[in-house]
Amino acid sequence: MNEPVHAVLTFDAGVAVAVDGETVSVAEAVRELNFRAGVVRSSLGSVAVRVARMALPSGSGEVDVALYEGRVVGLVARSEESLYDFAS
Repeated sequence: MNEPVHAVLTFDAGVAVAVDGETVSVAEAVRELNFRAGVVRSSLGSVAVRVARMALPSGSGEVDVALYEGRVVGLVARSEESLYDFAS
């Protein structure tokens, strides 16, 4: 993977419910993120879901993540319950 893989994860009540606007289960989100990152037997997808969830104190909203060279970075989190959006 030479370029970062970007995705927007959507959460409702602490559960991942969509990747880039497409409704998925948590397991499907992990598989999709692993597929996009080009990994098969890796926890990168599950790490991405966890990092994104931790960026949302209320448990609901969207988080932009980047997966690159085995790392996950939460870029921007948005929540209707936040007073403002933040970049990390």
